[in-house]
Amino acid sequence: MPTLDRSKFKYNAKVFEKTCLYCDTVYFANRSTAKYCSSTCKGYANQAKNLNEAAPWNEEDRTIDALLSQVAYLKGQLQHYVNENDELKRIIEQIKKP
Repeated sequence: MPTLDRSKFKYNAKVFEKTCLYCDTVYFANRSTAKYCSSTCKGYANQAKNLNEAAPWNEEDRTIDALLSQVAYLKGQLQHYVNENDELKRIIEQIKKP
């Protein structure tokens, strides 16, 4: 599972804030070259690349893994929108302050 909290690492550890290339989840990695938040996303991204599909699952075949992958993708999208919302709030606060 992706490490979503910086406090899970030692206080002096080098930690990199990354965004998963598959599900857009913001996570913390201990390697600068990390691309995916989990092995699940890595596997699904590889499948999608090999099959030239946007999503590696069929709508009729709803396995637990496919549903978990969809949940991870939606969490990433939600995190992206929360970050955008926070940024917009900061911009509005700056505009309101004369």
